[in-house]
Amino acid sequence: MAWLQENWVIAVVGLVVAIVLLWWLFGRNRPEEIAPPVAPAAEPKKPLEAAKPEIVAAEPARFKPRDPAPAPAVPAPAPPPAAAAPEPEPTAAIPAEPAAPPPAAKPAKADNLQLLKGIGPKLAGLLNGLGVTSFQQVAAWTAADIATIDAQLGAFQGRIARDNIVDQATYLARGDKAGFEAKYGALGGEL
Repeated sequence: MAWLQENWVIAVVGLVVAIVLLWWLFGRNRPEEIAPPVAPAAEPKKPLEAAKPEIVAAEPARFKPRDPAPAPAVPAPAPPPAAAAPEPEPTAAIPAEPAAPPPAAKPAKADNLQLLKGIGPKLAGLLNGLGVTSFQQVAAWTAADIATIDAQLGAFQGRIARDNIVDQATYLARGDKAGFEAKYGALGGEL
């Protein structure tokens, strides 16, 4: 008892710890004693519908039905022949310079467009369907060409600018495999 009188602080702390430990072990409710909350069964409501943003509701122009062509106008009757007009003197025709072929013209050799980063089999098929089959064609695209082709790519719109397709094609059209790989990584196939 002399020990208890000298160390009464330690005895009180030990007693408090023992009480807390016993309460924690035996005083808590066990999971099986806890009753699950009883809520009335709710009637099923209308299933949730996904909100359709306005962007999704709009369809690309190529999927919209075409407007019916207007009926051809009936030509007006020709006026009666008037006095014969003097025939103009023939002038020497200035030969026109041959026009450069458009960038969408089919080349003699088709390239593997899937070597371009960002173009997979589906996008390559779309481009081939639009007449784009070579790196030279893609490298020659202007901003107007990109806008025209991009509008026809459906789910792939924006991919040309986002993946720098024209710049990639410029490297591959020149045959600069080392420059391409330095900027865009491994080619992933034979040029």
